[in-house]
Amino acid sequence: MPERGGAPLSARELPALFDHVHDALQARRDAIDDLNVFPVPDGDTGTNMTLTVRAGRDALIAGRADRPAGGRDALAREVIRGAVRGARGNSGVIISQVVRAVVEVTTGEQAVDAEVYAQALEHARDLAYEAVAEPVEGTILTAIATAAAAARAAVDDGADLTGASVSACAATAVAVERTREQLEVLQQAGVVDAGARGFEVLLAAVHGHLTGEDPPVAVDPPRGVTVRTAGHVCHGSLAHPYEVQYLLDATDASAAPLRVALEQLGESVVVVAAGGLLNVHVHTDRIGPAIEAGLAHGRPSAIEVVHLGEQVAERDAIRVTTEAALAVDTTTRSVSDRAGSPRTIEMLHTDRATHTPAPPQREVAVVAVLHGHGAVALARSLGAEVVDGTAGSLPSVADLVEAAVASRAQQVVILPGHRNAVAAARSAAEVVEREYERHVEVVDAAASPPAVLAALALWEPDAPAARVTAQLMDAAAAVRAGEVVDAIRDAASPAGPVRAGQPLGLADGQLVVVDDDPLRALHAVCTALEVSTGEVVTLLHGANASAADREAAAALVTALAPDAEVEVVDAGLAPARFWVGVE
Repeated sequence: MPERGGAPLSARELPALFDHVHDALQARRDAIDDLNVFPVPDGDTGTNMTLTVRAGRDALIAGRADRPAGGRDALAREVIRGAVRGARGNSGVIISQVVRAVVEVTTGEQAVDAEVYAQALEHARDLAYEAVAEPVEGTILTAIATAAAAARAAVDDGADLTGASVSACAATAVAVERTREQLEVLQQAGVVDAGARGFEVLLAAVHGHLTGEDPPVAVDPPRGVTVRTAGHVCHGSLAHPYEVQYLLDATDASAAPLRVALEQLGESVVVVAAGGLLNVHVHTDRIGPAIEAGLAHGRPSAIEVVHLGEQVAERDAIRVTTEAALAVDTTTRSVSDRAGSPRTIEMLHTDRATHTPAPPQREVAVVAVLHGHGAVALARSLGAEVVDGTAGSLPSVADLVEAAVASRAQQVVILPGHRNAVAAARSAAEVVEREYERHVEVVDAAASPPAVLAALALWEPDAPAARVTAQLMDAAAAVRAGEVVDAIRDAASPAGPVRAGQPLGLADGQLVVVDDDPLRALHAVCTALEVSTGEVVTLLHGANASAADREAAAALVTALAPDAEVEVVDAGLAPARFWVGVE
């Protein structure tokens, strides 16, 4: 685009401006994602920002095509709702407020000059800080505030639109680099704040639309930094391992009291409003109460529950298939790619006025959370409805609700398959009972693959529902389980120093050994589980175990449990090398 010479930006150019910003974020998405070096990440910042901007852009395009009644004001509302509805993660929610500010300030203006530009940034700053319960400097908030101050100063000095944009971009670039010094965790890792960098990309893209020249933005992590093992924490913590996000049909006035309520349940609280629709975000260890806090104000939908710590385990192995996710309306479909690695997991609130599931056709069904070709095949052969539960991409509330309803049973028993899936299972049970009037029981003890398979082995599909539930609970509770899995990073542990890639042995969730040899680790796990006292011992092979290790592992377990019935399953589990269950 030729040099504009500071000419005002026409309101008609907003669709093209959205395109330019979206394309810039999309091109740099992976690099911004890679700045998320936290063991407990807040999703993928670059991806979240791209999703949010695209949602706003798509709403603008659709609104212009439909020519909604009410003209520009109605279109503005649709764009804001689109951005808020499509926002994902903390950074995405904040960016939705930047979109909101731009739309609110420019609506009704024939042209966007330097003054309007400065007003838009100032409005964005105010909305962003208002949305966050506990603002933290050295983040995207600081970047937005810096840009607003620089633009206002430039306007006061008589700058035109291009001059104001140059000042805002330059000041933002400096502010982003300074985030390394403002947050100790960033300084330790040698990186800048991912959200701040993403905003810098956004602002540079706006400048590029104005002038045809995009300011340079350094988005790559510094050389020498091992991005995924930097070992620092984000604004969330391991005490609040779940990211809960949902939309809420409620008045804008509900945002403030809901924000206060969520502060009592966790941290990284962000609540933004868009004309009767709130986007709610919190890190917490209390999923149910976080959702119930919203229920006190309105009707939730598109509930997302992500176990933040487990995202790290899958981060190096699989990158989200974002293009597929971006093509899906986040208010009506899940963004999860079950064949890959769903970073975001959603519960879809079905409108019963428009969609009524088929009535129950059997008395009881079992929904089992499992992964691995062998384990899944075995569970299905036993009659279970299987929901994928790969560690690092555990099932969403939506996945479990869908499976429970699709089973067409009056009573459903859910076997969570992982300790970090229990909360989602309980939330799903509440939804199914409330929305579909079916009874759901969650077997908390079925929190490992061996426990799930042991329960299914005793399931009598034709037995009365009460008897089935009791049998599954008793069978799962009788299982002691342990695993051998490779460490994802260097760390200190009660069992000694841990190196990335080193086999770890865990028994009933407790670390019992760190060893370079996976078979020695397996021996320690079997000893801790007292396999010699078991009547039935199940060995599940993981996908990463070599053929030689599998053969040696089977011989080891058999030798350690000479009086037990030993069952060996080529389960194909990941990321564990082995799972052992003792009954």
